[in-house]
Amino acid sequence: MSALTIGLASLVGLFGGALLPLPAYRLSVPADEPTRSACIACGTTLPGGRQGWIGFLTRCSACGARLGPPAWLTAIVAAVACGLIAATVGPVPVLPMFVAVGLLGVLLGAVDLDCKRLPHALVVPAIGVSGALFAVVSALTGEWGALLRAALGAVILGAAFLLLYLLPGRGLGYGDVKLAVLLGLFLGWLGWREVLLGGLLPWLVNAPIVIALLLSARVSRKTSLPFGPAMLVGALLAVLVGAWFAWSVGADGRSGPM
Repeated sequence: MSALTIGLASLVGLFGGALLPLPAYRLSVPADEPTRSACIACGTTLPGGRQGWIGFLTRCSACGARLGPPAWLTAIVAAVACGLIAATVGPVPVLPMFVAVGLLGVLLGAVDLDCKRLPHALVVPAIGVSGALFAVVSALTGEWGALLRAALGAVILGAAFLLLYLLPGRGLGYGDVKLAVLLGLFLGWLGWREVLLGGLLPWLVNAPIVIALLLSARVSRKTSLPFGPAMLVGALLAVLVGAWFAWSVGADGRSGPM
């Protein structure tokens, strides 16, 4: 793996992650409300147009209240995520798509942690655009098997989370189902191992967090908690574990990656 590729992906994550607090702040509203157009602390109107969504503005110009999560935090998380993705996926035609979904994942995680919602306006277009781009890459490279696996991965993970969503006493929202479709698309492109891990690991990630919150009495058994961040971390771990497993098996000379 080229250190230059990893470094460039990390820089993209660092720069892109620093731009995420403002859109995260504006999108962190209940599903039936419009995006924020003003500071909730003092009511000062946020800049209009592109400047109101893309920029390094992290404090209200009038009262100094922070707008969204700390920029240094989103920048570091995105840089680490994008760097790890580049290190495992490698310098392949779909790498920019994986880096982009890594950035999107940081934004979605920030919004879900703030208001327990995964915005439909982000997830659904991402599914459509990603599917179209995967199809273009397949047409150019002949990787039709990977495209079929990606489509099936999206269907399988989406159906599994839909069933869980429909169960009584579910801890999932419909936004989690849509996110499962998006993650299944990307994990399916990589392999069936990644799809399986992407369905299992979020629960292992979420379990110790929930237990710690229950033991500290910060939440009760009836408290609704966001599951999107666990799904995103689980998907990243699925990519890492899948790559490690493929490398270890390949290094033993028995087989290559799935």
